[in-house]
Amino acid sequence: MDIFEKAKGLKLVNVVKRAGLYPFFRVLDGSKGNNVVHNNQDLVMMGSNNYLGLTHDERVINAAIEAVKKWGVGCTGSRFLNGNLALHEELEVKLASFFGYEDALVFATGFMANQGAITSLVGSGDYILSDKENHACIVEGCRLTSAKFMSYRHGDMAHLEKQLASIPEDAGKLIITDGVFSMTGHLAHYDKIHELAQKYKARTYIDDAHGLGVVGPGGRGTGAYYNLKADILMGTFSKSLASQGGFICASKEVVDWLRHRARTFMFSAALAPASAAAALRALEILIEEPERVARVQENAKYLKAAFDDIGLNTLGTETCVVPVFIGDDQTALGVCQQLLKLGIFTTPVLYPAVRKGQSLIRCSVMATHTKDDLDRAIVAFRAVSKPILKANENPNLKALADGLKNGQTTLAPDEMVEAERDTVSF
Repeated sequence: MDIFEKAKGLKLVNVVKRAGLYPFFRVLDGSKGNNVVHNNQDLVMMGSNNYLGLTHDERVINAAIEAVKKWGVGCTGSRFLNGNLALHEELEVKLASFFGYEDALVFATGFMANQGAITSLVGSGDYILSDKENHACIVEGCRLTSAKFMSYRHGDMAHLEKQLASIPEDAGKLIITDGVFSMTGHLAHYDKIHELAQKYKARTYIDDAHGLGVVGPGGRGTGAYYNLKADILMGTFSKSLASQGGFICASKEVVDWLRHRARTFMFSAALAPASAAAALRALEILIEEPERVARVQENAKYLKAAFDDIGLNTLGTETCVVPVFIGDDQTALGVCQQLLKLGIFTTPVLYPAVRKGQSLIRCSVMATHTKDDLDRAIVAFRAVSKPILKANENPNLKALADGLKNGQTTLAPDEMVEAERDTVSF
């Protein structure tokens, strides 16, 4: 069989596109961070992880420009060989200091940071305990190891303890959790995780990609929120720090081990100078202007309260990720398109990113969102609340992704007509 034969299985994607419901790979013609231009339409951006609104800060932009002038546009090699810049090491020193660790290591992406660290630290005979809703890059990193993988129910500390108790006492154990869960906005129960880790002699690992800059004192993340430090802290620059890349903070011993064992670090080109400089300047601004953290938290509370008043299900979010539960994949796509027409850029989340029948629209707030931005989003969501609430009551458990795998070429006619009628009749 021709291995390319499977590539013909995306017929349903084309059907969704023809129906005007395809919400991915939208081209942005301009951006100011909190507002973007798409198809000559000015939109409020509610789907970005630019939490502190620093992507368009002149100080960050100028830092990137100056780095290009000094270091060029790329490092043309790994840091292990020829691409280790003083800029990288300066960034690592500042990260370690800010988060209160002995050392830090910068990777080209956050995905690579997780894969590199996890695969370097656990192996045969070890056990990984991972929250069921952890990000895909954690799951992929775990799959690449020879360790025994155990997932515990989301946020269920009793289930985590049951699994820990079943593991041989002398086995290596690593508990991995997102700090802030990217789909629901839930905050990990790290106080309980830390307690269990101490009891069962396990190490802890927090992926704080969505926690950095938005929770904890000064935006120092989930561990700082509980005044408890994880053994390993992972973070990214592509959200609050307005750049590209990722990092690991840990003890000097662990970080030095990663420098010499993490394949995604050793065999990848070093983080580009502009990205490193932008992340460094964004971190400095976060340190200098902690009020940005308070501002993004206030915006999140304002938006969530308004959505709750409308009757929308925000899934108990505690952070700057404000989801709106839909339930039905096709309704989520239809609502997303209607919000676009109403001037709001959002992103739907469907299976397999969430469980079947659990589709949602994920909103993210920024420190630079104005009250007018948020009010425009609130008005738009109120206008599409009828189909949302109807889908909440009777979610269709049949996922569109199943149709992709099966080569489906049509959408369900009755559901399609209903979704169109409900989402266009305000």
